[in-house]
Amino acid sequence: MKNCLLLLTSEYPFGKGETFLELEMPYIGKSFDKIIIIAVDAAPGAVATRKIPMNSDCYNAQAECSGHIRYNDVIKGSMHIFKASDFVKTDKKYIGSNLAKRVFLEYFLQRSEREYRKCTEILSEYDFSSFDSVTVYSYWLFVTAMIGSRLKNDISKVCSNVRFITRAHRYDLYEDRNQLNYLPMREYLLDCADAVYPCSLDGERHLKSRFPQYANKIKCSYLGTYDRGRAKASLSEFHIVSCSNAVAVKRLDLIVDSLALLKDSGMNIKWTHIGDGKLLNDIKHRAESKLGFMTVEFKGRISNTEVLDYYADECIDAFVNVSSSEGLPVSLMEAASFGIPVIATDVGGTGEIVSDGYNGMLLPADFKPNELSETVKRFAGMTAEQRLAFRSNSRKKWEDCFNAERNYSEFADMLLDGVMMSV
Repeated sequence: MKNCLLLLTSEYPFGKGETFLELEMPYIGKSFDKIIIIAVDAAPGAVATRKIPMNSDCYNAQAECSGHIRYNDVIKGSMHIFKASDFVKTDKKYIGSNLAKRVFLEYFLQRSEREYRKCTEILSEYDFSSFDSVTVYSYWLFVTAMIGSRLKNDISKVCSNVRFITRAHRYDLYEDRNQLNYLPMREYLLDCADAVYPCSLDGERHLKSRFPQYANKIKCSYLGTYDRGRAKASLSEFHIVSCSNAVAVKRLDLIVDSLALLKDSGMNIKWTHIGDGKLLNDIKHRAESKLGFMTVEFKGRISNTEVLDYYADECIDAFVNVSSSEGLPVSLMEAASFGIPVIATDVGGTGEIVSDGYNGMLLPADFKPNELSETVKRFAGMTAEQRLAFRSNSRKKWEDCFNAERNYSEFADMLLDGVMMSV
């Protein structure tokens, strides 16, 4: 049988986004005879920066600056807010009389239509009737999923075996992460999809509770990371690492304020942060004013390979993530793969990686700085045997749930066979 995968992404393999598709693609490449990748939001004129399977074609569907073209989507969409349509009827119970939600829906539809038309232009050169099966795979449960649902219908006219499958992560999954507490076309997309794969059990539960009529289509599929060995524990200092963008949701200011409370503890402590962002300078200034008693290192943005090399080469005692919201952080999977215990807020799917008191510590979402500082003191005060147990447990958690080789091999089989995989 000759089979084809049509993968819809935001910007992979262009730019720097969706880095974890890089881990997944080698397994998918082995399962399909032909792979077509279309990135709908890459920078205009961008060239591919990541390796793709030899049997793949990739296209950048973005021809104009995304900011300018999305502004036009809002304007054009707003012109339709007083017109009835089947799509509007589908979401009426979620929109109500909220004008902002209605404008958001029309923007979503306008953007999806524009990007769908570009995809059809790209795909016009392919003869899908020559394939025995076609799988349309959207990496996000948002615009790419809307496009994917329509492309499934188009391709079904010439190929009798077409499936539409989508992943779901965080911004495209949890309505409360949107400032309007609304995500467009949920029921429509779930109805069109043959399977929906949230990246966490928390995401699976959320979708099933919101849309129980589609529960049989929804199943968690964990992402994963590769095995790069184990990190070493520090001998002379307690070394904490965090890795994230410096944005409000990551709450790096609370890490600074928490560590500041350890000034008179007598601890020999070091904090390293990896990543940049619009708030990084503010965080640096805050650290300079409050953390002069300890070693602080800001490494800025480095490649994922460099991050993993750092974990392998350095002595690290704990990984810290205090986000106010998460899907299921791959940064925590990476730390766990090295046997690094994790201190994190109990939000989203974090509790699926961190078992409190087993391989790390969970903090309440609204924790106070003293709670984090006391947790750090507790870790630092453990015996060598206790710390080794946490490290061994962290590694085991990764081996059991987040090993990329196992997870992506199973997911590639599911994409090809259309069978629901188990977690």
